Amino acid sequence: MAISMTKLSSADYYLDRTREALQADGAIPDEATPGPLTGPDPAAYYNAEGNPPGRWIGSASRLLGGETGRQAGAETVRMLINERRNPETGRSLDQAGIRADNDGQPPIAGYDLTQTVPKSVSILWAFADQDTRRAIDECLHQAADMTIGYFEAEYAATRAGAGGVASTACDGVAGFAFDHWDSRDGDPHPHTHLVISNRVRRTTDGQWTALDGRAVYGATVELSEYNANLVKDLLTQRLGWAWHEPARARGRGTRAVAGEVQGVPEELIDAFSGRDREIETRLAAIIDEEERRTGHTIGWKRRAELHKQVWLETRKPKTDARPGLAELTRRWHGKLRAEAPGTSIDAMWQAVDSHRDRTIELGQTASRAAGIRLAGQLADHQTPGQTELERLADAAMAHTERTRATWTLSNIRAEAERLLADIRLDPTARADTANQVAELAIRRCVKITPTRYRAGQAGDDPALVSRAGRSTFDDPTLDRYTSQTILDMEKRVMATFGRTDPLAWGPGEGTRLIQSMRAGGNRLSDDQAKAAAYLLENPHAASALIGPAGTGKTTTMRAVARAWETRHGRGSVLGLTLSVRARDELADSIGTNAITIAKLLDNVSERHRAQTDDLRREYRCRLAAARTPAERDRIRRAISESDAREQAGLIHPGQLVIVDEAGMVGTPELDAIAELCERAGARLVLTGDPMQLDAPAAPGGLLAWAEREHRCATLTSLWRFRSDPGLWANDPDGGRARWADEGKATLRLRAGGDRAKPDSVEACRRLVAEYAAHHRLHWGEDRECEEEAYRMTLQWQKTGKTTLLVAGTNEQVRAMNQRTILERRVLGLSDGDPSRLATLSDGLKIGAGDRIVSRANDHQVRGPDGHRIENGMAFTVTRIDTDAIACRDADGRQWTIPRDWAKTNCEAGYATTIHKSQGMTVDRCAAMFPSDARVPCNLQYVAATRGREENHLLYACKDEKTRQTEAMLSGSDTDPEAIARQRMLSTLLTRPDTRTATETRIDEHEERYSLTRLLREHDYAAGLIAGPHLEAKLRQCHNPGIVSMITRSPNWEWLRALWSRAWMTDPKRAMAIVSRDISPKDEHGNRQDPAAVMAGRLSSGLLDRLNGAVRDDWTAGIIPPIKASRNTAALDLVRQNELLITQRADALARQAATGEQPWSRTVMETARKHGDHNLLRDVAIYRDMWHIDDPDQPIGQRPPGRSGRQEQHWCNLDARITGQGSGVVNPGKTRKANRNRPENPTPRVETPNPAAMEERNPQWKTRQEPSSNNSPDVPTQ
Repeated sequence: MAISMTKLSSADYYLDRTREALQADGAIPDEATPGPLTGPDPAAYYNAEGNPPGRWIGSASRLLGGETGRQAGAETVRMLINERRNPETGRSLDQAGIRADNDGQPPIAGYDLTQTVPKSVSILWAFADQDTRRAIDECLHQAADMTIGYFEAEYAATRAGAGGVASTACDGVAGFAFDHWDSRDGDPHPHTHLVISNRVRRTTDGQWTALDGRAVYGATVELSEYNANLVKDLLTQRLGWAWHEPARARGRGTRAVAGEVQGVPEELIDAFSGRDREIETRLAAIIDEEERRTGHTIGWKRRAELHKQVWLETRKPKTDARPGLAELTRRWHGKLRAEAPGTSIDAMWQAVDSHRDRTIELGQTASRAAGIRLAGQLADHQTPGQTELERLADAAMAHTERTRATWTLSNIRAEAERLLADIRLDPTARADTANQVAELAIRRCVKITPTRYRAGQAGDDPALVSRAGRSTFDDPTLDRYTSQTILDMEKRVMATFGRTDPLAWGPGEGTRLIQSMRAGGNRLSDDQAKAAAYLLENPHAASALIGPAGTGKTTTMRAVARAWETRHGRGSVLGLTLSVRARDELADSIGTNAITIAKLLDNVSERHRAQTDDLRREYRCRLAAARTPAERDRIRRAISESDAREQAGLIHPGQLVIVDEAGMVGTPELDAIAELCERAGARLVLTGDPMQLDAPAAPGGLLAWAEREHRCATLTSLWRFRSDPGLWANDPDGGRARWADEGKATLRLRAGGDRAKPDSVEACRRLVAEYAAHHRLHWGEDRECEEEAYRMTLQWQKTGKTTLLVAGTNEQVRAMNQRTILERRVLGLSDGDPSRLATLSDGLKIGAGDRIVSRANDHQVRGPDGHRIENGMAFTVTRIDTDAIACRDADGRQWTIPRDWAKTNCEAGYATTIHKSQGMTVDRCAAMFPSDARVPCNLQYVAATRGREENHLLYACKDEKTRQTEAMLSGSDTDPEAIARQRMLSTLLTRPDTRTATETRIDEHEERYSLTRLLREHDYAAGLIAGPHLEAKLRQCHNPGIVSMITRSPNWEWLRALWSRAWMTDPKRAMAIVSRDISPKDEHGNRQDPAAVMAGRLSSGLLDRLNGAVRDDWTAGIIPPIKASRNTAALDLVRQNELLITQRADALARQAATGEQPWSRTVMETARKHGDHNLLRDVAIYRDMWHIDDPDQPIGQRPPGRSGRQEQHWCNLDARITGQGSGVVNPGKTRKANRNRPENPTPRVETPNPAAMEERNPQWKTRQEPSSNNSPDVPTQ
């Protein structure tokens, strides 16, 4: 039960599966409608074919001719969602036009927040009488409406200003709710698609703009937890149902367990949880019919063929034609009789009614929570004198801190909802209760996003104030937090990388020993030898080895371990791993002692010390009581063995401690290890690849930090990948898929690209083209890609290759595993005799010859050499006995796994998800990316490096009808190949977030105080003041129609921002520009926006040139200060902003003055020579504004001519640095165009004539120009 979020490009999916509304768009008057749920005819609502029509949701419905709860016709839905038009007036809500994005993908039309319910609720709903079913529906609809209302109140917003720097209020959201009744397999599955339009009306100016997607993404988890609890609250309040955690979910350690209604038998839930029962029933009928027809009992091979046939026939795609609820109910009763004939629905209802519950008020009746799971959750957070809410806040803080390095308020709120999940609260009080807990918890956090502005004078002006009374530039929902604990842990680990280590080898000592080892036969590549020497000679107490997939990290660390032992002796190297399997592999591969991190930390715990002390006392007592020398010798040997085991599990002085796969180790564990190393006097080495998977559900990022800070050695040679032509000798296509340089290509796949750098984007395009040219990139619709991936892996298996199919969803994984099992049985590659099959945890049945994977650790299940079974271990089944499964692992070792254990903890091993695939290596791999999947670069990299010989990427697209619709609306691509290339490119340019809390704190500060952002904020705030003034000026020279078009344009905000600078720079020239006539059409006959035309003229005719110059009387020399005779809230915000700009400029100058980079030393020398005291500051400002990172060139290369203001800025500074040129982009053209205006010919800082100050920097005075829209902030000349 949850809310899942999907981006939408159109609403056709819902409309194709929905019947037309009975009261669409008010065709039937409201007074003729008995209820908002069923419309005028409740019987028709439930009996008509198809899913019910959509209904309006969101408070903004009223702005579009709708009403919350009223049914909406298909045309209404298409107009709002697909076409971004007002259904009432037909007017466009997206005046900028619907266009595909830079990747050729359709723009976001809206968001689908899908509300689902626990399976027990689905069962009760399916077999309820009409009144009960209607009551359930009403509860679900109420939960959906309350969730949307909560989203509107807490998160819905839009953006304003260049780059969306201002978070401003919107007048609610609008959309439609579509109720669907069944799953793809036809089982009961009432769920609601809450389709929210991406267009919202901005409160400040009435413009229709895009919903701030950051709010949607950021709040989805919280909305899911809130909605899940609401559904249970409402059903308990209405029907008295009680809830429990299913037995199968206990002990899983997951936070995604949905409670079920007490009284609904699990057997009934199983019967309606997929099509397995349906397949078994149909298969039995087909076998029975064939046996009667032939008179012979069919064998297991024929049975396997029929099983495959039935599985394919029952695999139902989503179809447009949907039966009505009455027909579905008849089918469900039929399925119940066929597959669960002994189940009594009446008995189920009696059991449900026997368990009753009611909602409570938290706080006043805190004792009600004593007997439920909450009591256990709070057990570790008991402080005398604390209220229950305070204990909950401590628990929420602790849980969040354990799972991530940084978080938002919404993350804390989601955790509070989880903690309250077992308490049935009054639905209307639930949000307030959870938010009280979150508010208490957030006070315990460290806020790492700075709050820069005071909003005291702004009152409740939505143009200036966002939520919680904060400035519109400091939206509290975007603030990030961490804890002092996490910051302290990171600080300690980072300090280890800078602390001098007496164990470090002298310069050259490691290199000489490594070279001698190479001469003695140790096969190390040059990069491995260099990395090994670095790890030995690095003078600091900690270092890192970064090794992309297949580069030989293990070989390098084996050399380091042997080198270390030559100096410090046997046993002086200790390996640390996350799992027992990894421990054994590391110990075998580098030849040293290794233990798990969990074991190490347990060995130094107080509990373990107490146990050790107890054991030693016991040994001493036994020794004292021993009567014979032989008995005393046995006890002494036991003591020695115990001490040896104890010492082997600790860190000792002089040891080299190697942390394997450190990118997946959480910060708390690394901090503890670093502290133990420091205490013992040991040296620490982290190994791994931060561009693969990060620490699962834990704060991390420290290995990635080490790579970014160059505190590491990096391997580049590739050893995993194979390209010997003989490996393709048995391929039907004769080795066409052989790609000798695939390994090298994966390094570029790992690096990805930067969207902000054109050269980087182009390099990624070339990489995509290489993958396509070497037949590694595939495309097609979802089902086509799934089919192709399956066929590829099956064909590879026929040639004796080990394979892996990486699927996008767990549903796909199970389907592909099932299909592969059935196909292998038909081909005789595995046993299909029903008497020799075993069932796994995914419900699939396997036989000898099949591949399975363990999904749990268990010390009670061990191999012949004592190795315990580990999560992720793969086996090939050799025999199935009554109580056990005999199998062998990848190394050929024989295992015996209890069947009961496998039924709970093993899955079929032919397909898996990306996250479960890390660490797996096969001959060939095919990775599917469904059409709705969006993956970051690191996950694509993991999927593309599992195979030694081939790795194929299959990027799916939507069906043809959907693609054609999206192309018609936005011009997006329809060609599957083009879409696949665009999706792969987008993935390469989407980088994972592997930043530590310490780095994120710096990032947040730098982003919030960057000049780019501050200048945009200045434009926005100053534009609010300048808007009325500009409108008054326009009325002096343009007719009311033109003025109205300008002020209602989506570009009005841009224009008034430019006006705030233009008027303060040169009011006469600015007035002359805006006074010019504007043609309604451009030279090509296309309509043009007069506001955009006017803004372009101001930029090119005035601001690009003059705002590119540096002037002493301007704020930081780069922007004209806003002057006024009256202090208003907007002006106060501008003043604060100008102070921030000045402070940022001074900080940049101070930083540059340290002379740490060559460019700053060059500029300081030039400044001293020419007496240009502000040159260093001005160059530092330029570099910050335009993101110049060249360490040598002060201002980098000259920007292209189309860059406007940046080019003029560059020319001004280049003339000051070089002493050459006029400091103007095109001085001849400029003087000709402005020969009647005085020009400053000097290339240095422009100092205006004091007599001209009033002309060139006028105040925003309170005397108003004649205007129909007067404001106290109107500026005049």
